Amino acid sequence: MTEPNYKELAEELYKALKEVYRYVPADRQFLYVNILLRKYKEATTRGTGRTTILYHKAITEALENSGKSVEFVDHYPHTQESAKDHTINLRNIIKKLGYAIDVNLIGTEIFLHNRFR
Repeated sequence: MTEPNYKELAEELYKALKEVYRYVPADRQFLYVNILLRKYKEATTRGTGRTTILYHKAITEALENSGKSVEFVDHYPHTQESAKDHTINLRNIIKKLGYAIDVNLIGTEIFLHNRFR
């Protein structure tokens, strides 16, 4: 017997659940199903390295524009929690690289400011 392909199975279940959920009246839709659909979608788009690349692009842009603020924009809209995580990650990367770049969190927006003039 061959090992089941869990990734394909999960994708098929996601598509089926999403299709069935469309036909459930709004007053009967369950919040946990909606959360489950969102979690699956997020889980399948994570781990690609896109956010890490965007960190480095923002740092590069800040280095190229000393004295100016540069906004970090992720491929997902920022929540308060994700913005805090991004701020910490950016500060850690910048510290390890030894750059004089400040990272400021204002609401859910993240700005990098190169102090070097």
